[in-house]
This record gives sequence, structure tokens and C-alpha cells, in this order.
Amino acid sequence: MTQFLTLEQVKLNLRIDHDDEDSLIESLISAAFDAFEQSTNRKLYAVGSIIPEDVLNGIHILDSIILGAHLLIGHWYKNREAVGTGTELPMATNWLWKRHRWVNV
Repeated sequence: MTQFLTLEQVKLNLRIDHDDEDSLIESLISAAFDAFEQSTNRKLYAVGSIIPEDVLNGIHILDSIILGAHLLIGHWYKNREAVGTGTELPMATNWLWKRHRWVNV
């Protein structure tokens, strides 16, 4: 998967200045964009890349997707145990991502 956020960008956002949890944070980054694709039924592509014609649900990465990922990563980083039912996105992330949902009719 293309890296849409770097480790350094996420650590800056989380205000983390140590390297002790870099592998955890990298996993959270990957999981956040996987969560976007799973919850919206979309396939992410880097800005400037060509979305293949046969991929109808493709979308270029947008600021709202990046921000939602930052919020989700922060939520997961700070809440390492299950909260709520475990199947819902945090409200702010859901609000940012739900408008990108692909409904195949």
C-alpha cells in the first residue's frame, strides 16, 4: 500500500519525540488507511497517480481522508484497549470519511 502519511508526520501530530513505538505507529498508519478503504468501499490512490478505468470506486487521497486518518491513529494510540462496541469509527473520523462512501448499486 502506498504510504499516505509518514511516520514523522504522525509522530509530530501525536507530539511523540521518541522512537520506542515506531513499529506500533507504522502499524496504526497502515491500519487507518485500511479502515478507510473498508468503511467506505473505496480504493485509495496517490494524488497525481492514474486510477485505472476498471476501478470505479477509486479515489485520490484528499485532506479530509488524511485528517480522518490522523484522528483515528491518535484515538488508537491513546486508547489501546477496546472502547465501545469496537466496530465504530470515532465520530470525527466518521464525519470526515462518510461522504466518500462508495455505494455500488
